[in-house]
Amino acid sequence: MALDTSHVRYPLDDPKHHRDACGVGFLASRSGERSHSLLQLGVACLERLDHRGAKAADGTGDGAGILTQIPYRILERDLSRAGRAVPSEDRLGVLMVFLPRGNGQKAARTIVEEAVGFEHINALMWRPVPVDPKILGTRAKATRPRIEQLIVEAPADIEDPEDFERLLYLARRRIERVTEAKGLEGLSVSSASGRTVVYKGLYTAATISNFYWDLRDPTFETSFAVFHQRYSTNTAPAWEMAQPFRTLAHNGEINTVKSNRAWMAAREVNPTSPVFGDRSRDLVPFLQSQQSDSGSLDNVFELLVRGGRSIEHAKEMLVPAAWENVADMDPELRSFYEYHAFLTEAWDGPAAIVGTDGVSIVAGLDRNGLRPARWTISRDHVLVASEAGVCPPVEAVAIETGQLGPGEALLFHGEGGDISFSDDINRRLASQKPYGEWISKDTLYVEHSFNAKPPPNVDVAALARVYGYTSEERRLILSPMAEGRSPIGSMGTDTPLAALSATPRRLTHYFHQSFAQVTNPPMDPIREKMVMSLRTYLGSNGSLLEENEQQADKIEISSPILSTSELRKIISIDDERFRSRSLSTVWPVADGPEGMIARLALVADQAVEAVRDGISVLVLSDAEVDAEHAPIPILLAVSTVHHRLISEGLRIKCSMLVVSGEPRDAHDLACLIGFGASAVNPYMAIEEVRRLAQSDAVAVDPVIAQENYRSAARNGLLKIMSKMGICTVKAYRGGELFEMIGLDEETQVTAFRY
Repeated sequence: MALDTSHVRYPLDDPKHHRDACGVGFLASRSGERSHSLLQLGVACLERLDHRGAKAADGTGDGAGILTQIPYRILERDLSRAGRAVPSEDRLGVLMVFLPRGNGQKAARTIVEEAVGFEHINALMWRPVPVDPKILGTRAKATRPRIEQLIVEAPADIEDPEDFERLLYLARRRIERVTEAKGLEGLSVSSASGRTVVYKGLYTAATISNFYWDLRDPTFETSFAVFHQRYSTNTAPAWEMAQPFRTLAHNGEINTVKSNRAWMAAREVNPTSPVFGDRSRDLVPFLQSQQSDSGSLDNVFELLVRGGRSIEHAKEMLVPAAWENVADMDPELRSFYEYHAFLTEAWDGPAAIVGTDGVSIVAGLDRNGLRPARWTISRDHVLVASEAGVCPPVEAVAIETGQLGPGEALLFHGEGGDISFSDDINRRLASQKPYGEWISKDTLYVEHSFNAKPPPNVDVAALARVYGYTSEERRLILSPMAEGRSPIGSMGTDTPLAALSATPRRLTHYFHQSFAQVTNPPMDPIREKMVMSLRTYLGSNGSLLEENEQQADKIEISSPILSTSELRKIISIDDERFRSRSLSTVWPVADGPEGMIARLALVADQAVEAVRDGISVLVLSDAEVDAEHAPIPILLAVSTVHHRLISEGLRIKCSMLVVSGEPRDAHDLACLIGFGASAVNPYMAIEEVRRLAQSDAVAVDPVIAQENYRSAARNGLLKIMSKMGICTVKAYRGGELFEMIGLDEETQVTAFRY
């Protein structure tokens, strides 16, 4: 007899109150045979993930959806009833469109029709999608768009289905641009493909087939289904925010999304693609506005796939496994990851993703493995889902089962039905191009070296007064760092806010670090050192959509905190690919505050001129400070130059080094890197710890003290990154993950673009 536990109470842990992150997964037929029974199983899988979502008091859900192959028999039937000629299956496409409520529908249809017409795609008919609004919550009803499908036919001269996909992709991007330019609200395209269609909305997973009647139609057949139940965290629930998106469904948070979006915008100046050719400019903007982090990731994933990369290649570019600290990694695979780190930063954060090109499907985890992805293989099916038990008919006859680990992936080959795991996937990716050969020929490595001699002709005591070094800082901050320890403070602080302080404070003190506050578990940069990396790359960047030897033209350094010797090595490299130019960030004291503003503008102009002249390593330096010249707050200079180069379309053409006496602790360094600096040489802090060692204030050799300082600074930077759940400094750079307290609006807008 079963034990009755209904009366049991759990004072510390009540299962009724459990809430998990999104549910995601896919189910596919290994034979590739389409059937309605597989669709039913896919819908049942989604319904069993209903508990992974959330809903409002009125029943409105966070959103759920399913991505399948096009229901050809349904579209064939409706075209025939309308007296339309029915194209063959490989020439038929469909746009799943959310139309505005009310009077904007005619204008919206016109935008869609003109966009497909521009690509010479034949629009056959609009098909209203049968739905049942009665099952929706009050809010979902009030915001429900009109849902229609535009059935289209490939142009006569298009034979390759992949070319048809690209035309539909370009048409959808045109729809998005025109919609935004006209300010038309309520128009969005859930999918536009000759292979797949997305049924999604603002309801819970358990009600999807009650809302979309197509999913209950026995003529709806598919060989795979990608499903997703949303648990809204960082964006408010909305119809267009529900997943799956066009190529991808994602469970997790992209903690680096601000940095990712900023660098993708910077890359738009160079969108050249060998696949799209002279149509490459039509790919811009790369990202839709007003999207969730998952939506932005889908935008880039789709861009890479339509640009010619495989889905597994796109996954390993955007959500790579940890490789930087894996000593026994295959050299070819290491070269693959290193080369692609030159091209793009990781989209970092807890993530389980499922992506498809309409034929094959990939499932993968982030480098920490912070989301679940269980897989089941039977004779007839392959299943990946957020948990076990979503598909009992398949799981009961499993041949193999398992769970993806950190950074791992599973690939289902739709054309042959084969299933590959990370080892096979990575072996094939690593051998695609001679990545190792390109790196060995074109990438320069700056080896660690320390120069213990102080800069010539420098009055260190006077400079210390200029930059505000205090005896308390030397005792509590720099002395522990000189000994290789991180400075320790209490959990609380009675230090006044910089804006309220009676004494001058560094500009970085007006910035307060953000930290991950959604569903991230805390990260430990010491025990999870394997996944953390401060590896930094300097030089100009090419197009994200190209893969060639020139992309390996980089200077690689192990850390963004430079010794003076490393700095000198970098700026003295005799190579046209890595020309450097130093820009002085000091201004005449006699000119007053207006002189600083004028000098700041001049530095930004000089930076633009330098990059246009072919300079790939910009050096912002305040080392020229003297009795007549004061330093511009270095964070102000860095952010101003960074944003000016972005606005001029030049940011990806150069790296920015900072040579300054102002930064000394990990927060200072994190601010500079967070606002765009590639690397920092804190020359005064290094000199201060050297002097502490020389005066026996710390019991270490001067050279060791300087290296201890850098080591402590690196550890502090890793700790700050880990608070945001970010593993690589490349993905942290330019993210601007700070709150500003006490700066006036003009400074926030003009210098920091907040």
